Amino acid sequence: MSFPTDDAVLKSVYLALREATKKWSMPVRNWGIVLNQFTLIFDKRLRL
Repeated sequence: MSFPTDDAVLKSVYLALREATKKWSMPVRNWGIVLNQFTLIFDKRLRL
C-alpha cells in the first residue's frame, strides 16, 4: 500500500487504532516505554 502524503498515513493509522481500541479491555502494557521510543524515532513529527 502506498500513501501519497504523510497526512494519508496518519489518517490510516488513526482510523485503524480507533477500530482496534473498541476491542481493548486492558491498558497498553509498557506504554511509557513505547511512547519514549516513538518520541526518539519520530522526534519533531510526534505531537503530544
